[in-house]
Amino acid sequence: MKTISRYIMTLALLLTAATGAWATDDLIIKEITVPSEWNDDNAYLTVDEMTGFKDFSSLTDDEARALLNSVPTGKVLIFYGAGASSNSFKLVQNNGTKVYVGEMPFTHKDLFGEKDNYKYYYTASDAIKVTPGSSANTWTFSMPGSDVVLTPIYAKAAAFATTGTETEAKTQLPEAAEGVIAGTDAPLIAEGTGIVAFAGESTEVTQGTLMYAIGNSATEAPAPDAFSATVPTAKNVADGGADVYVWYYIQGADAPQGEAATLDNTFDDTEPACLTVQVLSNKFDIQFNAANANTIEAGKATVTVDDQPATVTDGKLQGVKMGSEVKLEANPGYKFRKVEVKKKAPAPSLSITNPVVGQVIGSDGKNYAYASLPEGVTAVAKICYVSGSNGLALALTDEGAMNWSTAIETCAAHTPAFTGGTWKLATKAEWSYMINAAGSYSALRDGFSSVGGTNMQSDVYFSSTEYDSFYAWLYYFNNGFWDFDSKNYSLCVRACLAF
Repeated sequence: MKTISRYIMTLALLLTAATGAWATDDLIIKEITVPSEWNDDNAYLTVDEMTGFKDFSSLTDDEARALLNSVPTGKVLIFYGAGASSNSFKLVQNNGTKVYVGEMPFTHKDLFGEKDNYKYYYTASDAIKVTPGSSANTWTFSMPGSDVVLTPIYAKAAAFATTGTETEAKTQLPEAAEGVIAGTDAPLIAEGTGIVAFAGESTEVTQGTLMYAIGNSATEAPAPDAFSATVPTAKNVADGGADVYVWYYIQGADAPQGEAATLDNTFDDTEPACLTVQVLSNKFDIQFNAANANTIEAGKATVTVDDQPATVTDGKLQGVKMGSEVKLEANPGYKFRKVEVKKKAPAPSLSITNPVVGQVIGSDGKNYAYASLPEGVTAVAKICYVSGSNGLALALTDEGAMNWSTAIETCAAHTPAFTGGTWKLATKAEWSYMINAAGSYSALRDGFSSVGGTNMQSDVYFSSTEYDSFYAWLYYFNNGFWDFDSKNYSLCVRACLAF
């Protein structure tokens, strides 16, 4: 997305020497929209809207005529009426042959009427059209048949606030929220992040407004009109959860109303940047812990979710959405003596210390060399990429073959779950990190049998990165190439643990 420049160019027509007394170098330009069929009754502006316009009430008759004749077809003269009309302004348009004023009187009776005590103003709104180029560094306009005043006002890019001392200053960029559940109103951006720097010495006026949009990829920004100042939420994320690409930029602030644009009060937009937010699945399981594990299946009771029949398999009801009403009803001839509902014990926390590519993550959430696994701890994933204390690990076996949407949901539900880590389908970039860390795609593919797992297949694996709404990026582990294809194909899937 190209940013909308705040590099403002004010152009005002200059008259000949006869009118030099009122050269318009300090004229304040204001955009005026002339109604398609306006008249003396519908062309009003308020006094506040006209604050800052130059007063030309001291013009001579000749200067007034010159001013009138300088107004291009379709442009606007602005009049302020004293007396009974002193609280409003009226617009007068030059239609190319005469000035249409209706009943509007004017100081100079030979031009506009008999009444006195009227001030008049001029706006050169679009009098000379200045066309911006693809960047704020190139502007063009067609030179009129008169002198012009060209006033470029430069704008710095808006900036995010910083915290800390100068040598250890940290930029307060927006941060992805954690623990966000799909289908909820939870914001995708962490509260209080992405504070925009204050303008000049002010502690109240910021350099712009943070704008957000949800995109289809981490590399291509959404269209400019997709952005708004509203922080996006997980409301429209599918229940299975997904990686959501939240794009943001600062829309640079214009000069405050009534003030001339300067380098200190006018700011350019920043370039868009992207955050990948991991939105968690909104599908949870109920384990029926009864004396007879098959109480429900045996026909002694029924279960409904939001008044819809639910199927219990092997004592478990799967995929229940947060907030759903779960109802247990004993069938005729039976009744419940007591029903206890408890939250499932929290998942073990990851406790990764000095991770190394090739180590495994045990069922206790700690990392080990495979040969050093403690008794009672099983390997659940192999570490395949490390960046500081963070990294990526792959499950020791495939999830199977499935379409892209099912792959997203299946990987997010991979067990065992860990607090502080997220099971997911790896992105295109994450697959590349792991392949590079292994040294080659074949080394990554064939590196699981040595740690008690099953090697990946010489086949095609999905990534979570979309190419567009119909296609997703996928990797060929038989020849080492990226390509994209239909999300509906049934391809290989292996879950990734991000820590």
